[in-house]
Amino acid sequence: RIQKMIAYGTGAIEIKSGYGLSVAAELKMLRVIKKLKATNKIEIKATFLGAHAFPLAYKENHRGYIDLIIKELLPLIAKEELAEYIDVFCEKNYFSVDEMAEIISAGKEYGLIPKVHVNQFTILGGVKKAIDLGALSVDHLEEIDEEDILALQDSNCMPTLLPGCSHFLGLPFGDARKIIAADLPLALASDFNPGSAPNYNLFTIWSLACIKMKMTPEEALNALTINSAYAMGLQGTHGKICLGSKAPIILTKAIPSLAFLPYSFGEGNVSRVFI
Repeated sequence: RIQKMIAYGTGAIEIKSGYGLSVAAELKMLRVIKKLKATNKIEIKATFLGAHAFPLAYKENHRGYIDLIIKELLPLIAKEELAEYIDVFCEKNYFSVDEMAEIISAGKEYGLIPKVHVNQFTILGGVKKAIDLGALSVDHLEEIDEEDILALQDSNCMPTLLPGCSHFLGLPFGDARKIIAADLPLALASDFNPGSAPNYNLFTIWSLACIKMKMTPEEALNALTINSAYAMGLQGTHGKICLGSKAPIILTKAIPSLAFLPYSFGEGNVSRVFI
């Protein structure tokens, strides 16, 4: 899959845990990510997303699962240096704003940089709290209000939209034009995962951003490159072509313009990729 992602132009990958929701399964995922880092040329960042949902055994015992994350998983993750980031799915019927803040704060004590899944279905105040906690990015944002916009304007946090998820689940798309009109940067990502976005082709994401979110091809390219690099803490080396950068170079087939790449929905126009 990593090689296929590279072939579609991906130059750096953030891989999250979160589909195990137990000590053994979460550690297994993070250890696999660590092995992938050691065996692939592409830059890989690991994110601990143990707070993706409450496992069945803890549906009525949120305190117990939060304690498991904070007291058992985080010390082991820090000891083995298994992650750079910590993420929480802050949403109604998942993790509340206060629960998210507690988990993120605990992760920060172990040196993990916060990211937060927020505003996928409902606005709970999670964007402002994530920013207050120093989140590098807030991801999803299918729903966003003026308070969120104001909080983002007064921060260094990157708003990240995931059009592949909206497309697959039949959800509203994030309001890219509202974010751009507020003079905010914007990142785009595939959100590649088996539950809500089983697609890792960034050219598909580019097309969806232009077709469904009314971004220009240039805006979407910027969101997929330098802004996404920032959301991964890689803005110094990735997402741009300049002296000292490690950005991959994509050679396309003969095409009439940049806009042809998102316009030719589903067509493979990549000739070669250099990492």
